[in-house]
Amino acid sequence: MKRIFLYLFLVLGLSSCSKNSTRVNIEIPEMKEGKISIVFANPDQVSNTSPSIIFSESFKDSKIKINLDSIKFEKDFIDCALLVTSNDESFFVNVPLPVERGKTIDIKFTNVEGYKKGEKIKLSYKGTKHAEDFTIFWDKIQDQLLEFSRLPLEKIDEGYKNFIPTYKNYIDKHPQSGFPYMLLISQVNNMQFDKSNPLLDYCNTLCTSSKDNRWKEVFCALLGEKKLAQETSKKLVFQAVDLNGKSYTERDIKGKLILVDFWASWCKPCKEEMPHMKQINDKYKSKGLTMIGISIDRTEKEWKAYITSNPVAWLSLYGDGNVFTKRYDFQYIPYNLIADSEGNILAKNLHGAELDKFLEDYFSK
Repeated sequence: MKRIFLYLFLVLGLSSCSKNSTRVNIEIPEMKEGKISIVFANPDQVSNTSPSIIFSESFKDSKIKINLDSIKFEKDFIDCALLVTSNDESFFVNVPLPVERGKTIDIKFTNVEGYKKGEKIKLSYKGTKHAEDFTIFWDKIQDQLLEFSRLPLEKIDEGYKNFIPTYKNYIDKHPQSGFPYMLLISQVNNMQFDKSNPLLDYCNTLCTSSKDNRWKEVFCALLGEKKLAQETSKKLVFQAVDLNGKSYTERDIKGKLILVDFWASWCKPCKEEMPHMKQINDKYKSKGLTMIGISIDRTEKEWKAYITSNPVAWLSLYGDGNVFTKRYDFQYIPYNLIADSEGNILAKNLHGAELDKFLEDYFSK
């Protein structure tokens, strides 16, 4: 989840207008010294820009008072990111900072030592009604994200449903805030659009109403792209090469059922999954399963070096990861596709027991 937060809050919005007295007071009782940074980025550059630092300074005695009078805001409040680092670099956290124009926001960090052990960092925002509402929203959404990450497959939809009142309550009160849409961007990026779920249904309703929030516009554009990708990725289509440089496409692959596994030599979970893939190949090859491994390594050289030392019993190919991740709408590997003999995709991203069950059901018919 830390990686999610890092992505979310290094991509935040700031613009220009009039000068106001805007302050942020921070207290971290468990940390005597460290460094504080505040960053932002334009929402239109969410996928391709580095954050700009609007404040960076060391602090002592567990406290720091930040004056942002030089920053000119276009809205009454703006979505920023607050980065805190201890001097010995044993602690680093990246959290949201709901700055308000002409207001003083007091922020207190607790459970620093617990956070170092994998627990949740605890935050309280005070000084304005929005800050207090955000404390409730942020605390609850963190708990729900952690809980969701531990849910078994059969309870995923229930987990998605639990997010809805949390988002709705905050968005209804603060429709101009970008934070909920940043969180939703991350969640939508990890959803399978061939399967509906309660949170996705709620997102669709959000995008039928007014889009006077730029972060909402960015989110709704992403939602539209995901839907379009789902519609255009129902057929197996690929081009990749083998160790000898011979090119293969989907037309060269024959089988009653085709399993395409996207992986890379730098991907530890991919390599950990290989023994299971071997078991599957051994069990179902004679029944009509054709397996293909397509590496999306950074370079063809890396793939060749690994697969030469670690050969597999199925066709191993190398292809363009940028093309595949966009066409089939995935961000993480291992990722797989299962298609019938006509190239119609029957299932996506099945692993472990879920993949075993699908294959057992399919070949037992």
